[in-house]
Amino acid sequence: MKRPPSAPSGMLTRRLQEAEAAWNRKDFPACIETLESARRLAPANTSIILQLGRIHGLRYDYAAAERYFERALRLTGQKTETLAAAGEGCLAFNHSAMAEAYLKRAVERTDVAPLAIIKLAELYERQRQTQAAASLVERVLQTDPAFGPAQLLRARLVRQAGKFESAEQLLRTLPAQADP
Repeated sequence: MKRPPSAPSGMLTRRLQEAEAAWNRKDFPACIETLESARRLAPANTSIILQLGRIHGLRYDYAAAERYFERALRLTGQKTETLAAAGEGCLAFNHSAMAEAYLKRAVERTDVAPLAIIKLAELYERQRQTQAAASLVERVLQTDPAFGPAQLLRARLVRQAGKFESAEQLLRTLPAQADP
């Protein structure tokens, strides 16, 4: 299959700026149309496709959002990062079930970033699935005991369990670390 020639980067940059300007002035159809135009200029650019998915989700068109996220997954060579980005996009438009599905798929992969695991754990925390959240936090802390977001979430989970003094002790150790 022949790929279309890539567009000059200046043209693509202008389209992305036009889309952002349309979004800022709340002209959502123009934003989507401009992003579609940018996608046609760079059909393999997964960040544009992910952005289209996120915008469709923010416009409550969840089926279209999912189509774009899945399209980005088919095109990318970085499946884990794209799954995590799709999950975060779903969190942006408050679709917990879709976010959970994408984040779970990312977490099942071996090259998942610790922050993606913590995003899923935070989702579980909001859903009051504290055991699942705690096991994900421990998974991250086993590989990186100084990972600040995991330590913070662990302290919140301990506090939710009613162990206020233990939670306070965990929180007091955070500012002393280099990268909380």
